[in-house]
Formats: sequence, structure tokens, C-alpha cells
Amino acid sequence: MKPTIRHISGFSQHYDWGDQRAIHELRGTHPDGMPLAEVWFGTHRDGPSKLDDGTLLEDMVAPRQPGAAVDGLPYLVKLIAPAMPLSIQVHPSIPQAEAGFDLENKLGIEMSSPKRSYKDRNHKPEMLLALSPWRALIGFADKDALIHFNEELNIPLSRRIASELRASGLSETIYMTVTEGVKPDRAQIREYVDRCRDFIDHADPLISERAKMLVHVDRFFPSRPSLLVAAAMNIVDLQPGEALFVPVGTIHAYLSGTGLEVMASSANTIRAGLTSKHIDVEGLLHTARMESTEPQLIQPTVGTIGGCKVRTYQPNVDDFHLEVVEPGDSSLRGRASADTIIVSIKGDGTVSGDSLACGHAVWVPAGVQVELSGDARFAVVSVRAHCVEWAA
Repeated sequence: MKPTIRHISGFSQHYDWGDQRAIHELRGTHPDGMPLAEVWFGTHRDGPSKLDDGTLLEDMVAPRQPGAAVDGLPYLVKLIAPAMPLSIQVHPSIPQAEAGFDLENKLGIEMSSPKRSYKDRNHKPEMLLALSPWRALIGFADKDALIHFNEELNIPLSRRIASELRASGLSETIYMTVTEGVKPDRAQIREYVDRCRDFIDHADPLISERAKMLVHVDRFFPSRPSLLVAAAMNIVDLQPGEALFVPVGTIHAYLSGTGLEVMASSANTIRAGLTSKHIDVEGLLHTARMESTEPQLIQPTVGTIGGCKVRTYQPNVDDFHLEVVEPGDSSLRGRASADTIIVSIKGDGTVSGDSLACGHAVWVPAGVQVELSGDARFAVVSVRAHCVEWAA
């Protein structure tokens, strides 16, 4: 049978941190009172897409290989909408994923167990494209800025943190805030957050923003030790169309907004707090880069092909490639060099003569011609080495 473009279903994930309305409003579906955190498009076994006749997408793109790092597509596409902070977490490298997956198998931890951190043997670099104003915590902030913030708070716990930062550095300070036996108690953390309330209107915006962020996060996870990890992280605000890359080993937490995530096909996540899920503090300390880092904002390459605006987002990974296409009054034709997923992220458009509603997706098999048209914005996801070959 000749391969053709097919509509694919999204796999809904009703995690407790999800917004009840945002993704429904994007997709034109009716809210059902349940949180809808993510909708997955891809072949990962934790949320596989299906064709319109019920066939698994993974059975069309590649057979499942037992023990393989990747089943089917090397990438995974998600719509994501947190209504509350989404766990402080980190994703492993391939060697770390292989070792963690094998260890959890050896320990007899079932794949469905909530204590399972490693669901596959793959790494999970990811990129977030904001579809609405988006706020995130990414990596650890500058040490001197954190010392200044804690000295300004000027209470026993903040003075202890500032002193530890000066004497031992970031890694030891984070260890001190989350490790049993040495971490502060809830009363101390409550005092820390209450002190932050006094600094919401501080003249220094770097101090006031950090104070406001902590007060906000405390509403959902009151007096948790992981608040002190959040207090040490970079605050990043994105506007629609801006993108953020999260390399493996980078600690992060998403706070609010609606976005499109593109990542290596993996569900490996090690969490250290701000979650109702399994927490593995030692695993996160072992996996995360325990040093100050600058957030990696991905500046798109903007061009025009055949009268259509095309923005290309390409971080330094081979697993995925993202183009955002706006046909406007024109149309854009091309050939898929590899299996490609196209999601409408704004408006309803047309893919090769077939309508595609906002928030929905199609699969374009390798070697198949595709044409995009209509007053829509399309996210075109493929792999770096084999992206769509557009005709000028």
C-alpha cells in the first residue's frame, strides 16, 4: 500500500498539575473538569498515537525493537499546559538512562510503578516553544546573585544559605537544603517564605521577582524543602514564539503557560520536589549539573520560502528539528525526508487538501509530498539530518 498522510490521535495525560481549560481551548474540545496537562503525538509506549483507523503509529513507522533506546520515532511532540508548578526535575544522558533503566529492572521495579524513574534507555533533551506567556525555572542562578538575595532576606536560614554558598559553593548548598538529616525543618522554610513576602515590592527587580516566585510556588507546596531549590534557580519568562532548550542534566521546573514541547522520545524523569510523584533526591543530585548556568534561548532562523514565513528552531541535538510555517495567502510544498509530524498550533489550516484543526496533528511518512496552506501556523517536526525539503 502506498504511504499517505494520515491524521493521528493525541494521547491525553491527565496529570494533577494540568490546566483544566487551556489545551481544550487550543484544540476546540470541551473541558470535562479534569486537568489536561499534556497531549502527546508520537510513538512512545507511555502515550502512543494512533491513526484514524486505530492502528498504532509505531506499527507504521518502525517495529518495536525489544530493549532499544527508541521505539519508532526518535522524537516526541507534546502540547503542555501547567496550571501549577510542574516538579523540579532533570533528564538523564544516554549512559545514565541505560544504567538507570537496567538498575530499576534488576531491582524488580515494574514499568507501571510510581517509583519508576527510568521508563526507557534514551536521553531526553527537550525544547519548549511558548504558545502563550510562559514562566519556567531553568538551571541554577549566579552564585553571587543568590548570596545577595539571601543576605537581603537576613534571617537565620537565609544567612546560613549565604554562608554555605560562600564557603562551599552551589552543590553543597543544594545538598544541604534537600538531604534528610541536614535539611531545614518546615518552620524554618515557612519563615523564609514569609520573609519573601516583605520583598515583593523591593526596588531591585531581581530580588522582587525571586521573592514573588517563591511566594507563588509556596501556595501549591507550602513549606517544602524543595522551595529552597527553586529559590536557587534561574527565572525565565517567554513570550509566544520564543523557545527554550533544556539539555540533559539541566534542572528545571515549568510554572505556567501553554506550550509545544519537542524532545527526544523518552519519559525518563528524576524529580526532587514540587510534585505528588515519586521523588529521588539522590538521583537528581547525581544527574543534574550542580553549577550556575545561563538559560539557552533558541533564536529562530527566519526566512521566506515560496511566499510563506518559515521559522527554524534547531538546538544542538540530532533527535529533532522544528520549523514553524505560516502560509498566509500562499502555500508551501515539500517532501518529507523522514517520518514527520505536523501540528497546527494556531488556527485551522489545510495539509495536502485535508483540513487540520488547531491543536491536532498529522503524520507524513518518509518520501511523501506535503502541501501546507490556510490561515494557520504549523509546527513541523522531523529529525535534524532529514527535515522536510521545501520547494522554493
